Amino acid sequence: MNFVINSIGGIFYTLFYSLFKRHNIGHKIELTFHEIVRTGIESIGIVTIASILGGLIAVFIIDQRLGSYIPEFYITEAISKSVIIELGALGASIALVGRVGTRITAEIATMKVNEEIDALETMAIDPYDYLVYPKMMASLVSYPIMVVFSELLFIFGAMLFLVYIKGFGLKTFLFGIREHFRMLEFIQSLIKGAVFGLMSTSISCYFGITASKGAKGVGEATTNAVVYSVVMIFLFDYIII
Repeated sequence: MNFVINSIGGIFYTLFYSLFKRHNIGHKIELTFHEIVRTGIESIGIVTIASILGGLIAVFIIDQRLGSYIPEFYITEAISKSVIIELGALGASIALVGRVGTRITAEIATMKVNEEIDALETMAIDPYDYLVYPKMMASLVSYPIMVVFSELLFIFGAMLFLVYIKGFGLKTFLFGIREHFRMLEFIQSLIKGAVFGLMSTSISCYFGITASKGAKGVGEATTNAVVYSVVMIFLFDYIII
C-alpha cells in the first residue's frame, strides 16, 4: 500500500514539476520534435490496426445485439457516439501505452541502471528538464492527434462492415455520422487525449527514473508503468466523461 501511495505522489510530482518548472525552451525544440516523431508518426501502424479492428468489432456487436430492434440509421448514431465519446480516445491511448509508454520507461530505466542519469546530474543537468519535459510536450501534441486519427479509423472500420458486408448505403452511413456529430463531444475527446498522454508519460518517466539496479529493475519498472497507466487512463476517463 505504501508503494502505491508513494508512486501516485511521485507520478504527480513528475507531472507538475516537469510542466511548471522554468525551462529553456530554445534548447528543447529539437528534442521535443524528435519525441513527437517517435510518439506520433512511429505509432501510426499500431494505432491503425487497433482502430480498424476495434471499429469492426464494435459495429459487429452493436448489429448483432441491436440490429433486430432498431432502424439501421440509428446504428450509425451508436457508432458515432461510442467512438467519439469513448472508443477513439481509449483505443488510441492504450495502444500508445503499449507502444510509447513501455519504450519511455525502458529507455529511462536503462539510463538509470547505467548511471547515465547520475552523470547528467553531475554535469548540473536536470533529468526532468532534459529527459522528461520533451516527452511530456510531445505527448501533449501527439496524443490528441492520434485520438482524432483513431476515431476516423474506428468509423472507417465500422463503415467497412456496414457498407460492404451488411449492404448499408454509403450515403446513409455518412449522413448518419455527420448528423450525430457534436463538436462538444469531439473537443471532449481531444481533452481526454491530452490528459491521457500527460498521465501516461509522467507515469512512464517516473518509474523509469526510480527504477532499481539491474535488468530485473528495468522489467519491474516497465510492468508498473503499463499497469498504472492503464488504470489511470480508465480513472480519468470516468472523471472526464
